[in-house]
Amino acid sequence: MKKIYTLILFIAVSVVTYGQTFIWEGFDSGQMPPAGWTLDGFASQWSISNSANAGGAPPEAMFTYVSGNSTSRFISPACDLTGLTAVKLSFKHYYDWYSNPAPKVGVATRSGGGGWTSVWEILPTGNVGPQQIDLDITNSDVGASDFQFCFYITGNFYNIDYWYLDNILLFNPLNLDGALTSITTPTFIGGPIPVTGTVMNMGLTTITDLEINWQLNSGPVHSTTIGGLSIPLQGLYAFTCTDLLNATIGTHLLTVWINKVNGVVDDDQTNDTLQKTIKKACNITARKPCFEEFTSSTCAPCASFNAGFVPWCQQNEDDITLIKYQMNWPGVGDPYYTEEGGTRRDYYGVGWVPWLVCNGTYVETSMGAVQAAFNLAVQQPGLVDVVASHVLNGTTMTVNATALPFVNFSDAVIHIIVFEYVTTGNVMTNGETEFHHVMMKMMPDGIGTTTDMVDREPYSIEQTQDLAGTHVEEWDDLGVLVFIQDLQSQEIYQSFYSVENGVFATEARLDDIKVDGISLPGFDPDIYDYDVEVPGGVLIPEIIGIPMDPNATVIVVPATEIPGTTTIDVFAEDLSTHVTYTINLIWAVGQDETSQEAIRIFPNPTTGLVNIAGATHASVQVYSATGIQVISINDFTGQTLNLTDLSEGVYMVSIRTEKGNLIRKKIVFVK
Repeated sequence: MKKIYTLILFIAVSVVTYGQTFIWEGFDSGQMPPAGWTLDGFASQWSISNSANAGGAPPEAMFTYVSGNSTSRFISPACDLTGLTAVKLSFKHYYDWYSNPAPKVGVATRSGGGGWTSVWEILPTGNVGPQQIDLDITNSDVGASDFQFCFYITGNFYNIDYWYLDNILLFNPLNLDGALTSITTPTFIGGPIPVTGTVMNMGLTTITDLEINWQLNSGPVHSTTIGGLSIPLQGLYAFTCTDLLNATIGTHLLTVWINKVNGVVDDDQTNDTLQKTIKKACNITARKPCFEEFTSSTCAPCASFNAGFVPWCQQNEDDITLIKYQMNWPGVGDPYYTEEGGTRRDYYGVGWVPWLVCNGTYVETSMGAVQAAFNLAVQQPGLVDVVASHVLNGTTMTVNATALPFVNFSDAVIHIIVFEYVTTGNVMTNGETEFHHVMMKMMPDGIGTTTDMVDREPYSIEQTQDLAGTHVEEWDDLGVLVFIQDLQSQEIYQSFYSVENGVFATEARLDDIKVDGISLPGFDPDIYDYDVEVPGGVLIPEIIGIPMDPNATVIVVPATEIPGTTTIDVFAEDLSTHVTYTINLIWAVGQDETSQEAIRIFPNPTTGLVNIAGATHASVQVYSATGIQVISINDFTGQTLNLTDLSEGVYMVSIRTEKGNLIRKKIVFVK
């Protein structure tokens, strides 16, 4: 069936340029056209799609059908190929055919801004791909200082559905060359996490082993050797480093590089290193997955999908949030379409219905894909908490929402959406007789409210809207959805259903503070500053706060040295009312501060990963309750001790520091 609509999504992407790798474009995080690229003819038909139809990984470039008979080109940056007589071009593509005569697609080259010379072309009579095309280009354009190539489509644009492109690589292969193409470690982290990424073999020699190094800021270098590989020319390998990244709260620079390929330094070191900004959250909470469905009462495939999706949503209603945007196609479309739904369609680049998004990421409309998306989404840490309440006075809706971020966010978008739980007035031609969670109004509009958010600074917003003139059928059947979304990446960090006439508690005091499991002497809920002497030894005490209201949020930011201060931020259930307790750690009288080393071991109990902060070139041993040594590390300069291979129980962790100080602590391991 002909897909009826598409719009354009503009996202920022960069071209990665290396020594013998002239262009690598994976459309991973950017715009259309990517930096340095240009479009000639029907530019609005090119967009970024969060799909993998070309055979790579999301996202990818997409050309969308339109009524017209012409030529459109997607043109590369100019490359200096001086001295070369041949160059290789590789790309992945998928041609989604619609009808004959279909438009031709191909690749052409030029130099000096002159005419185009085709080096590859196909005239499909059906779907083509997904496939990878590898071209050896040897024409007269090679060797020029301003070599360019383009992907072109020419003919009747209505007779194609889509053309997808991904993993575009222009290069001159060396003998041994591994390239680091991406760091896939998340930008925002809540706890210890592995460093991950992808390596591409840009050389003629098969890669059999890799040594990957990483460093956080100017800290110690962590090295992982991976053997038993067989990565061919242009093959991709997804790696996971052994040492876990365990950052302190705040913003950090992660540097990852290929140190060795097949045991030696490779022939091109300019493509070995990448950097990424990593932000460690001060707290994490459960993230509730948000599903957004683009659908229509004139869309037969929508009815088929909803036959399974609606019961699944009802079964999981306590664990997800849901909103549906009714579209104005196919045909005359759904009568409950609104311009705000069109704005969301533009934002995601929706090309057909049904179209499903989970936490900002496209999901195939099959129940297996829905369940997989949910399973993945619930594993992601919640980096912001949200509460909201709403009041309906006649036809006027007032919503008050507060977001509490646990990390700094730039360009965070707050969306407030009024929806109706069940509608029946928009029945059309697809056989559905009722529709669920239908969007009625976005407040203030489909664009939402964009703001920067600062770690542990509550952000409150109030929106009021007269809903008269909307498609509301039953005024006592309305709900309100609030979610926080990153403007650029589209990731939804948290979602929450507003509570009608909701009132949230304002108690933000602590009932107790425990230092290494013992109540702080002299604690008073209304006294917020304390001095705690650390008597001998070198262990930073573990400090926790017990709130008076179990619905309050308690965030402990531990000291990193002695003398130092641990802070306990307490936010009431309303997320706005806030108090801070400070615990100043000082050496006990008579201690030689200059000889002390501050070591912190947490959490306790643990589910397997024990964080050890402050240990450099230390000797670490772990003993069972019966005194048997189960782990021994002679030169520990890491951040995380892994107990997951041990049985549950009580263990003694013994640390001999570089200065000779000995610290022992019992750790309870619970799987």
